[in-house]
Amino acid sequence: MKNFKHHNYQTALVTLDLTEMDEHVIRYAAMISKILPLKRIFFLHVAKSLEFPEELIQRYPALMAPLDESIQADIEQKVKPYFQESDVKTECIVRDGAPIDKILKLANVKAVDLILMGRKKSLKGSGLVSSHIARKCPCSLLLVPENFKPELKKVLVPVDFSEHSALAVKQAELLTKNSSEDIALLHVYNVPAGYYKIGKTYEEFDEIISGHAKNDCAKFQKEHQFSADLKCSYLSSKLAENEKLVHTRAVEFGADLIAIGSRGRTTASSILMGSLAEKLVFHESDIPVLIVKNKGENMGFLEAILRL
Repeated sequence: MKNFKHHNYQTALVTLDLTEMDEHVIRYAAMISKILPLKRIFFLHVAKSLEFPEELIQRYPALMAPLDESIQADIEQKVKPYFQESDVKTECIVRDGAPIDKILKLANVKAVDLILMGRKKSLKGSGLVSSHIARKCPCSLLLVPENFKPELKKVLVPVDFSEHSALAVKQAELLTKNSSEDIALLHVYNVPAGYYKIGKTYEEFDEIISGHAKNDCAKFQKEHQFSADLKCSYLSSKLAENEKLVHTRAVEFGADLIAIGSRGRTTASSILMGSLAEKLVFHESDIPVLIVKNKGENMGFLEAILRL
């Protein structure tokens, strides 16, 4: 199988919703712009409507000033303090319409490499838009929680030894400047329910599967020329608990970020990230999650929906 090509993140898109969450996402974007080779960041807000009711305009003529310009000025005021001394070019954009469609379209038009979105916990908001974007976007997605640590030193990478996992490890190397001690790999596996049919105990079959996983990891690291110093943990779990194990291991390691590869497009009408990546999107955590995608892999689907 041909290795996926790793793309440096040079263009980012940050989505804003004019809530308290914006401050968290903008601050994180400023921090990560000092680590990644970003050259340009678009800050986007999608409003349901940019028009005032006619009765309101007649009563208050001063409201005739375009609402999009007012919102844009407000966003620029929030963004400016974080990028005053930065070489990264910033542009604030306001659109109206369906958020998911507008975000995906702009990501396509601007050839975005990375989308940053807030992941709310206590702040008001359902987070449904971020889950849809995670499934459909043609580029990597970074979900920023409210209470993240203001640093990025350690990265946990859940792996299944696929090409998508390799992309996630390569991105972790870039983020940690190839410091193997700051990257931890984790492989979560499941013992088949019918293990007893071949006369083995759960513990015996668990040892067999973990042994195969260790061999696969060694081949994975050699094939992709990853450092032999990269450490991998192996954990057995029931499928429904995999995301909890990932979070627990991330906390133990002191991870500032969880980077996981996406499985990309499965059919022309259904885009899936892989069960573990999808569960991490919804799992409540103060640790940011980076879903690493093979850029453009979902483009066929994206172009189809943009033509609707």
